[in-house]
Amino acid sequence: MQPALDKDFDVAALGRLKQALTAAGYTRETVLATLHSDQHLLAQPGEVVVFERRVSAGRPADTLIKYFLIGMTVAANDLVDALPGFTLEELLRLGMAAGVAGGGVRCPVRIVPHGDVLVASDRSYYRDTPGHDSDVVTGVSNPAILLADLTVRKPAKRALDLGTGGGIQALLLANHCEHVVATDLNPRALEFTRLNAALNGFRNIETRAGSWFEPVAGERFDIIAANPPYVISPETAFLYRDSGMPADSVSRELIRAMPEHLEEGGFGHILISWGVAAGQDPLEPPLRWVDGLPCDVWLLHYLTEDPLTQAAKWNRTLAMDGPEKYAESIDRWLAYYREQAIDQIAFGAVIMRRRSSAKTWVRADTLHSSRGSAAGLVSRVFDAEDYLQGASPDALIDERFTLVPNHRLEQLLVVRDGEWHLQESTLTMTNALGFRGGLDVPTAHLLQHLDGKHTLREAIAQSCEELGLEGEDRQVLAEAAVTMARRLHQLGFLVRGVPQIPQRPLGDPGSDPSAF
Repeated sequence: MQPALDKDFDVAALGRLKQALTAAGYTRETVLATLHSDQHLLAQPGEVVVFERRVSAGRPADTLIKYFLIGMTVAANDLVDALPGFTLEELLRLGMAAGVAGGGVRCPVRIVPHGDVLVASDRSYYRDTPGHDSDVVTGVSNPAILLADLTVRKPAKRALDLGTGGGIQALLLANHCEHVVATDLNPRALEFTRLNAALNGFRNIETRAGSWFEPVAGERFDIIAANPPYVISPETAFLYRDSGMPADSVSRELIRAMPEHLEEGGFGHILISWGVAAGQDPLEPPLRWVDGLPCDVWLLHYLTEDPLTQAAKWNRTLAMDGPEKYAESIDRWLAYYREQAIDQIAFGAVIMRRRSSAKTWVRADTLHSSRGSAAGLVSRVFDAEDYLQGASPDALIDERFTLVPNHRLEQLLVVRDGEWHLQESTLTMTNALGFRGGLDVPTAHLLQHLDGKHTLREAIAQSCEELGLEGEDRQVLAEAAVTMARRLHQLGFLVRGVPQIPQRPLGDPGSDPSAF
């Protein structure tokens, strides 16, 4: 069973605990380096086994990684030595220690550093008995990180974290919003959110119990972040995973309801999944859901899987009890997908901005990776789309564009007649959403002249002169350049004018120091 939480948290002591953990080096950077992990710290059993063998001994941070993150039993004296100013009795009182035989102690909860915040959650999210520990609370997971990366970071009065879980979105929103409301159907999730608010010193987070938007009926917010239980599942075993609603209806209904809770100009962000029928365009269902909303909408599609892959993924821990139980569960999920006429399961995110007084737009893109905060990129994409909706090719060619930092240009060279020749180039965003696109030789050459000081027309003329292009070739480059500029502006590679290098985005967890 999961540990009970104290509803009357000692705010002062928890604040001291965070200070002690930070002083001892229990930070995201130290943990990732110690565990040889690139970007995430999950709680899967196989990962824990590897982590146990990564940690050495000697530093206070090693003891704390073993204890708070991995969940190993450590000697009581070692734990107290790693946290000066704390006694074992105080840690027991705070619910941060439980005694075991032989003088060792273990932590009942898991605490993961994520940028500037510490996120406490249940130690494991995986259970093998449906209905048992259905109120398990997740912490820093891959979907939570993706949602945090996509969320717009700007000063705001009111924000909503819908389906807060352990409260990671609420914590990050509290950095740049005056008041954050965190809602969840799971009372234990709200307890963890209050624990995490106290641990991180936030006093502007309010928790409310209830389903979906019911706790905030009639209210509007400047920013909404939603990570609902969107898994398409025949189960009702886990509140964090299973909505109990048919197929993908939870994603559809929350998308349709979100605009009514956004202030004009406010941004809503939601992770979703949806079923795809045989022969259907994978983007058709979510595009149908957002049709007619009083919002500009950016749909990001990042994964499509077959039903067997989904069923196996969500039931894999049952394999530890033997293949029969595992196979039985997979077959039950596959039968459910057949009943719902689901041939594939797709995953994505919807970012919407309420705009009731003007013609709105909808666009969709493929997301291949998330590489830190995309807050600046999301804002650029919405600004660019606003501009492009009314811009003609003539307007583009007389714009001054700048290629933003944090990109990489890869070139493929081939040998012809004993000499190296450039065959193609690929432009890749090295942070944020990792967009990439191919460029031919002339347009790749043109990019170096997009410095914000010269118009696209002037850059085309300069490239034509340097490449020796005349006549029809010159016209071909001009047409290709406009098409290229439009698409790169859409994806956030190009901005109009000369941008100011921003400071770290508000609420950015620290994984990416640049808004670009």
